[in-house]
Amino acid sequence: MSILNKALIGALTAVVAFGTLAGQAIARDSDGEVFVQNLANEATMVLSDGSLSPDQVANQFQTVITENTALRQFGRSALGPYSRVVTDDEFDQYIELLEQYAASVIRSRFDEYSGEQIQVKDSSVDDRENYSWVSVNSDVMSQGGEYIAGVQWTLIRRDGAYRVYDITLQAPAEEGTFSLLQTQREEFGSIIANNGDSVGPLLGYLRDRIREAGMAPAN
Repeated sequence: MSILNKALIGALTAVVAFGTLAGQAIARDSDGEVFVQNLANEATMVLSDGSLSPDQVANQFQTVITENTALRQFGRSALGPYSRVVTDDEFDQYIELLEQYAASVIRSRFDEYSGEQIQVKDSSVDDRENYSWVSVNSDVMSQGGEYIAGVQWTLIRRDGAYRVYDITLQAPAEEGTFSLLQTQREEFGSIIANNGDSVGPLLGYLRDRIREAGMAPAN
């Protein structure tokens, strides 16, 4: 299993342990850090519940994603320049499928999770007029205390509520960084560009991936 896969699974399913950096003076958002902790705990509880059937796991984890992710903002950004040509009906179908696709990807990789933990280090806030960007920085650590990767959670805070917008991973054994948003933008953009700049084939691609995961597409 690649280090980035281990880091991704750790980031989304590990129990979060808070840490501090001695001597560091930085404006933190403690509520944002707690949000990350609660999200990791909730995902872990669903994915490790042996009493649930695979379908129940998929449905409950999809709910976790839906309730805690800025999915419409993420989804529109993932379309890149094609967000200007997608119809309202296509976009609604796309968001429904994206919920299932995200759940199926994490579900399919859960067997790679082997007890990694997230250690939250600090956070920072960029306030805008009606919302704020919150960055929560953390490390993925192995059970033996070995550093695996750095993880930056980009959250949108609006009216006191937090939603995940992007997760960026950086591992010492991998070149560069791994942004979920950037990765999906490149993948989705390639599919659309190779099919006459039409969004329809992307919807078909998502449906196929969802079926391969043993789930029925929402539309």
